[in-house]
Amino acid sequence: FEVDEEGEGIVDAPKGRAGNYSNVDDILLCNTWLQVSRDPSVGGDQSRDAYWGRMKEHFDVHNLSGIHRSERSLRSRWSTINSDCQRWAACQKAVDK
Repeated sequence: FEVDEEGEGIVDAPKGRAGNYSNVDDILLCNTWLQVSRDPSVGGDQSRDAYWGRMKEHFDVHNLSGIHRSERSLRSRWSTINSDCQRWAACQKAVDK
């Protein structure tokens, strides 16, 4: 796989693993979280398996990269993104005070 001039894109990964998540993949995952977590017909009262099944289904439908992402991979990447967002929000709150 190739990387563009800004250093974004897909890079080679060890055999059996998909490439790194691109910015487009991250944005899709964030939009997927917004759509699935705010669905009023389902709400927050669902099992972890049902929630991540819906996340994967939505991600797969809108994924144009052609790279298959497992449910476990999506959960792991979302954990990283969510952690970084919470850290940023804590810093923002400290600045606001």
